[in-house]
Amino acid sequence: MPEQFPADPTIWWTGKTNPETGRKILRFKHTLPNGKPRLRHPETNKPLLTTGDIIIGKMGCLKLQWHGEWIPVPTIEEFMEWTLDSVCPTPDGEIVEPDAPNSWLSLVGLV
Repeated sequence: MPEQFPADPTIWWTGKTNPETGRKILRFKHTLPNGKPRLRHPETNKPLLTTGDIIIGKMGCLKLQWHGEWIPVPTIEEFMEWTLDSVCPTPDGEIVEPDAPNSWLSLVGLV
């Protein structure tokens, strides 16, 4: 089985649960892998889940938040292929230049 690209997660579980709500307590990085700052709620200043966030899912699989869906991060081999091509896909399958803001290479911070 091909190895998944080791993208740097931007959200992780602290290992703790909120006793009042029963929800997992998450930590958020201040910036996304592409260098964009994290959006924050205007009233509470709490970090917001953002398109481009990366989290470690079940069984250690890295997933990228993309317009409300969690999509598995591609394999190392796929990223290697895209660095050699003059095109790169976006998470929704559109073909763009490798340095386009929505390309996989940009979203994980490689370009």
